Amino acid sequence: MARQYRVISADSHLDLNPDVWNHRVPAKWRERAPRRVKVTNGSDAVVIDGGKPNTIGITRSVGVPPEELHTQVPTFETGAGTGPPEQRLQEQDRDGVDAEVMFSQIHTVLRQAKEDDFYLALVRAYNEYLAEEYRAPAPDRLIPLAVIPTTGIDDAVAELEHSAKLGFRGVALTSFPNGRGYPTPDDDRFWAASLDLRMPLAKHGGGRFIGKRDDPPLLYPQMPDDPDMHKADALQELFRWCGTNAFGAMQMAYAGVFDRFPQLEIYWAETMAGWIKYTMWQMDDSYRRYRHMMRAYWALDFLEREPSDYIRQQNNWGFLYDPVGVELRDCIGADKLMWASDFAHAASDWPNSRKVIEEIFAGVPEDERHAMVAGNAVRYWHLDE
Repeated sequence: MARQYRVISADSHLDLNPDVWNHRVPAKWRERAPRRVKVTNGSDAVVIDGGKPNTIGITRSVGVPPEELHTQVPTFETGAGTGPPEQRLQEQDRDGVDAEVMFSQIHTVLRQAKEDDFYLALVRAYNEYLAEEYRAPAPDRLIPLAVIPTTGIDDAVAELEHSAKLGFRGVALTSFPNGRGYPTPDDDRFWAASLDLRMPLAKHGGGRFIGKRDDPPLLYPQMPDDPDMHKADALQELFRWCGTNAFGAMQMAYAGVFDRFPQLEIYWAETMAGWIKYTMWQMDDSYRRYRHMMRAYWALDFLEREPSDYIRQQNNWGFLYDPVGVELRDCIGADKLMWASDFAHAASDWPNSRKVIEEIFAGVPEDERHAMVAGNAVRYWHLDE
């Protein structure tokens, strides 16, 4: 019988000491695998292949009074959320949380590997550790997302398929499946496979997908001849007076991804929600004003729907402490929003999440509250199966 969930954090973080999983790295690479090191202030960091140490960072200090945050010297032993899975379950219990969907912010570290084969071996080793060891004590409560490599569409699809076999509930993207910061037709293989495998997709944070520094947001059919437009960008015209949380979603919309795959959804974690109402209105207004210019200068076809419809229908958004977003939820629907604790980062209210939930959901009908704090996550990640 499936667990009855009352509270799920749809965006938590997994910041592990690499020494607990680097035994999974194939022997030929193991001496070069990620290691823990100390930096000058005593904080722990992770280093790979002689690259720059990546520190834990004080923003990963949870349960610390704001006036003491700057005094922290984080280590894997002293930080919450960095220990073994049994400790993580105790931390969930203390916070009154039944389960966590967990993002690993490890891609920057792994991508420092100097050869693609080494990098892919690290991704595979890390994912297999998460699936077969970390989540083993309670797979219905410990829900890490698999890491997808950025070395091209073949590798992305292969890791997606392997992640499904390992039993992951979903995967997290940093770049588009082709490995760049813009969508290409090749990505359709990945979108189709995710639907066939019933593997939900997520990206941590809004804005653009990560790519190379000079990656455009889209492969425009043409570029403007007008010298006054050389520094302009077509998609930026939609975001002239609003934030860019929905930028990645509009990259996918303009690439036709949502039209070709009407069942495809994506979850954007830690974007908050108070911005959504204004942004949808502003994008629709800007689209009406500038779509003809965008077609003339960049040869972008008109969208099949208004921008707001793509945002509303095929995207899910994650929020933390955001009473404004909860108040304005009707603009997109309570079924498209997921609450998260952000544990074990400093933006989290751990171990007081239940108190915060009572505060920000005061007066919200019980069915809508349940949807945002548990039900939507159950649906999206197939936790009732």
